[in-house]
Amino acid sequence: KIEAIIVLPREMFYYTDISVTLWIMRQHKKERVIYRDGEKATLRNRENEILFMDLRRMNENISEDKTVYFTEEQINKIKYVYHSWQSPEYRNTYHDVAEFSKSVSLETIKENDYSLVPSKYIEFVDRDLDIDFDKEMTRIQKQMKELLKEEKETHQMLRDAFKGIGYDVE
Repeated sequence: KIEAIIVLPREMFYYTDISVTLWIMRQHKKERVIYRDGEKATLRNRENEILFMDLRRMNENISEDKTVYFTEEQINKIKYVYHSWQSPEYRNTYHDVAEFSKSVSLETIKENDYSLVPSKYIEFVDRDLDIDFDKEMTRIQKQMKELLKEEKETHQMLRDAFKGIGYDVE
């Protein structure tokens, strides 16, 4: 009965900053004809699939009351992905997108102990692959040396201050 699970960005709702997850349920996931926005649309059989969407990265639009909202363009993108996934031509129009959407078979969900956590299925890109680790570690090592030197100097200043008022701290 589960058609799609959609994770919304944090702070979309005024009274909570948690990320809300929408579960779209359908009684009839078999192929059929519907009317969408006044036009006839054919839906493919989706009985053995669930669409996962993670919209948490769409969080750049913030209203005056400090809540996140979707632009018309973002709404159209979300609708396009969902409707193209439902479409009989979905093999030509729908594509899984890393960090955004993934169509998952019930067999795969079964292999994952029926877990419906979107992050188990939606691919995330490891942005650390572009980091020059030797260069970064050299930079961090230099910073640590400076911090440790400052810490040592601060400790000595405190010892000298206590010694100056007649108390030895060792």
